Amino acid sequence: MRLTTFWRRLRFLFGAGSAASRAPRVRIRSLGRAGHPAGDALEQALLELRQVVEQRRLEQLAFAWFKVDEAKAAAVWYDPNLEPAFPSVLPEEAALAAKLYGEASGRGVAPAALLRPVGEPLPMVRYRLLVERLPVLCAAGGRRAAEAVRVAYELMRTSSDVLSPYGRWLLARAVCQAARDREELERQTERFWVVTGDHRADDGASMMFVGGGEFDLPLPVSLTDVLDQPGMPTRLEALKRQDGPREIQGFFMRLTPRSQRQFMRAFDKRQEAYRHGYPWRKPPWLASEGHVFVRTRTHLPAFFIDRRPVTNEMFQEFAYQHRLWLPSRVSPYATYRDTYLPTWTGDAYARGTAAEPVTGVSYQACRAYVAACGKQLPTEAQWVYALIGPEVPETRQLGAESRPSMSDEERLVHGERAARLGLHLLLPERVYDFDGTCTVRVCPDRIRWNPRGPGYGPAHVWRTPSARGRVPDLAGDANLTFRGVVSASRVWMRGGGRGAEA
Repeated sequence: MRLTTFWRRLRFLFGAGSAASRAPRVRIRSLGRAGHPAGDALEQALLELRQVVEQRRLEQLAFAWFKVDEAKAAAVWYDPNLEPAFPSVLPEEAALAAKLYGEASGRGVAPAALLRPVGEPLPMVRYRLLVERLPVLCAAGGRRAAEAVRVAYELMRTSSDVLSPYGRWLLARAVCQAARDREELERQTERFWVVTGDHRADDGASMMFVGGGEFDLPLPVSLTDVLDQPGMPTRLEALKRQDGPREIQGFFMRLTPRSQRQFMRAFDKRQEAYRHGYPWRKPPWLASEGHVFVRTRTHLPAFFIDRRPVTNEMFQEFAYQHRLWLPSRVSPYATYRDTYLPTWTGDAYARGTAAEPVTGVSYQACRAYVAACGKQLPTEAQWVYALIGPEVPETRQLGAESRPSMSDEERLVHGERAARLGLHLLLPERVYDFDGTCTVRVCPDRIRWNPRGPGYGPAHVWRTPSARGRVPDLAGDANLTFRGVVSASRVWMRGGGRGAEA
């Protein structure tokens, strides 16, 4: 007996007798290997949630669970008509919630504690635990089943800390299915469509919700950098061997077909140089801006995008509020005066063009406009996913100074798809890019410029999935339009889940 007491005291002194030490660490499964579209994102979100729970960062708990719910939503393209790919409460979530609830309340996760808690330390955690146990309670029947359904409905109506609309719908779906309440499930589904419908932006533009997801996007990589990679073989036989560097083989397999042919032409030139004993030099036909395109799996969170490009009337209103961007006052470091808004007369747009998309706006002015409206220019992945879709056509290779082009057939195909979604498509358009005269954070009333002059900044890269190339002038082409985007999480968290309007 004395020996047992001694070991108990020793374990207590070293913390082994505490509830926290007895609780095992929650194991996170490798969901990305199970073939789910959003498995990797969900696994990463669960790992972040575990860190928040273990470190007791309760102020970050709601946002950590938001990421988990958003990964579940991305697996089904945010469509409640599809069968959910993951349950409303995963086993990992239930284990983390039970651990957190036990530490916060000092009680075990028993049905009586969930139905009649002493205080309410963490309503969000209690809600998820109750949803996870609700089918078993309802199957038992009786008074406890009726009480569990009543408490679950109360938590469903007051669950303001469930930030993701899809996660909120997923939990409500589990409650309604356990209670066999089809009418309430239809109301919750209608609420989901309302919250993720059109959003009215600060500048009055109608923004369309685009559910996030994953797709293969060809990204440009400098061909000279590819050939100079460490471990790159000098002979074609070594490149094709199965025992060659796996990184090089994997990179070659992800190249688009046209990029593979371009890479092989350059590799042959390089092989010939090494075979004859003279150093490898860049072929004269390869410009310094030559790129090959690598298919990369891109994960996109949900976002809102303007249904129409910014119009002349909208930009004129912005310019009069931030007079730095009027044609009569704009700085030469932000644009070339002779190409800035060439269709305007003075500081006003031409008569009858108020509703037409504004063109001839410099990249810096586009960044300033979207920043003033609480938006940003779309990234290439966002632009392609919203206007073209996940089926990205093969990329066309262009020379260093060639202008982007798109055939009439390609314009018709992409335009018809965008019209079905309610998006007004004009090609080409501006996308988010870095520039020598702009910083990442843009102030609409101030210009940050490179003291060496605008000509030393990198030219803006305009990209579409079927044509890419450099736009060498810093002011912008006369045919470039632009629109804004804003992340869905920012809209939902700012409005408490009510930021979108039908």
